[in-house]
Amino acid sequence: MGAGDLEGAEKEAKLALRDSSTRSMAWATLGAIRIRERRYAEAAECLNAALRLSPGLVGARIHLGEVYALTGRKTQAREAFKAILRADPDNREARFALAQLESTSGNFSASLSAAEPILAELRRSSDGILLLAEDYAGLKQKDSLLALVHDWNALPEASAKTSTGFASLLAKSSLNEQALEVLEKAKSSGEVSYDMALALGNLYFSKGDLNGAFESYEAALSLNPGCVDCLLHLAKIATQQKDSEKALAYLIKAKRKQPDNAEILFEFGKACLELDLPDDALPALEKASRLRPGSDSYAYVLASANVSKKQYEVAGKLFQALLAKHPDDPVLNYAMGSLLFLEVKLSEAAKYLRKSIELQPDQTGAYYYMGLVWEGNGENDQAIATLRDLLQRDPDYGPAYEALGRILVKEKKYGEAQPILERAVVLNPESAKAHYQLGILWARAGRQDDANKEFEIVRQLNAEEEKRLGMHLRILTPH
Repeated sequence: MGAGDLEGAEKEAKLALRDSSTRSMAWATLGAIRIRERRYAEAAECLNAALRLSPGLVGARIHLGEVYALTGRKTQAREAFKAILRADPDNREARFALAQLESTSGNFSASLSAAEPILAELRRSSDGILLLAEDYAGLKQKDSLLALVHDWNALPEASAKTSTGFASLLAKSSLNEQALEVLEKAKSSGEVSYDMALALGNLYFSKGDLNGAFESYEAALSLNPGCVDCLLHLAKIATQQKDSEKALAYLIKAKRKQPDNAEILFEFGKACLELDLPDDALPALEKASRLRPGSDSYAYVLASANVSKKQYEVAGKLFQALLAKHPDDPVLNYAMGSLLFLEVKLSEAAKYLRKSIELQPDQTGAYYYMGLVWEGNGENDQAIATLRDLLQRDPDYGPAYEALGRILVKEKKYGEAQPILERAVVLNPESAKAHYQLGILWARAGRQDDANKEFEIVRQLNAEEEKRLGMHLRILTPH
C-alpha cells in the first residue's frame, strides 16, 4: 500500500484473510484499496466486515467515514469522525478528516474549529496548508491566507498538483503575485503539469506580462494539444502584439476544435476584420451573436463587419439598437455618424458626430468625420479649419493629413498642401491614397517625374494589397 502497488497489496490482503488473527486487518486493507480504486460500495462492505470483527480498528472507521463523505452521506461521515474523537481527542487523522469534511461542505468556521488542536502540525504539510487556505479563502480572511505563503515556502517540496491548488486559492483572493511565486517555485523543481502551466499563463496574462503568458500557454499546449483555452489566449496575446496573422492561425485551430464556441467565433471574426477579410468575418460574427444575443460588444463588431461589406442598412439597424440601450455612448454616436457619412446622409451624420464630440471632446475620429462632412457639403474652409484644429491636438493622425492635403489640392493651395501630404506618406507609407494625392500635386506643379514616382508607388501598393489578400485567403483554406 505504501508503495502504491495496489495489486500486490490486494494479493497479500487476500492471503491474510485465511488467518483469523489477521482477518480484520485484511478486510480493512481491502477496504482502503477499494477506496483508491473508487469502488466505494465494495469499500464499505470490506470496512464493515473489518469493524464487525474488530470494532476498535480506528483506521477502518476513519476510512468508512471517508467513504460516507465521498458518497454524499455527510451526516454519517461527520458522526463517524466525531465518534472517534470522543474516544480519542488526539486522533490526528480523524480530526483532519472532519475538518476536510466541514471545509468541502462550506462550513469553514466549523472546519477551523475542528482543526484548531492540530493547527501547528497542519502548517507544516502541503495538505494541511491547502485545507487552511480553503477555510481562510472561504471566510475571506485574506491576511491569514497571506500568512500561509510563508509556511508554504518553508516546505521542503510540494507537488505540481498541490502547488497549483494553493496558487488557485491565492489567485481567487486577488493574491496574484504570491500565486505566481508559488507556481514559479514549483516550476523550478522541474515538475510542470498541464494545470500548472495553464495557471501560470492565466496569471501572467492578467498581469499583462505577455511574454510570460505566451511561454506558459505554449507549455500547456504542448502537454495538452487539445487545450482550446490555450489557443484562444495565444491568439489574444498575438492580437495585443499587433500580429493579426499569428492570431488568426491560432483561432483557426481553435475554431476547428470547437466550431460553436461563441468567444472563439468572435475573436476569429475580429481577426478577419483586422486582415480585411470581411467575407470570413461576417458569418463567424453572425453565429457568435446568435449564440450570445445579449452581448453589446458582439453586436458592435458585427455591425462593423457589415460596414466593411457595405451592408449599411444592416449595420445601421444594429447601431440603432445599441443606441436605444446606450444613447449617451460617445463611441456608438461616432459609429452611427461615420456610417451615415458613408451613406452620404451628411446632415444626419453631423448630428451624431456632434453629440459624440459633446459627450467626449477629447477624441479624434468624430472630428475627422466632421471635417469630411464639411467637405461633402462644399464648405471646404470649415473642413480645413476642423482638420487643422484636429492636427493641433493629434499631430500624428495620418488620415487627417491625407484628407487635409486632398482638400488643399482641390482648393489649389499647393504650397500648403505639399508639407501636409509629405507628412501623410511619412506617417503611413502604405497609404495609396496619400501617395496618389501627392502625385496629383506634383503633376499640377509641373514636376512630372516626381508625380510618376508617386503613381508607381500607388501601382505597387495596389498590387501588394491584392497579393496580400490572396495569401490571407489561402491561410483560411482547410488544406
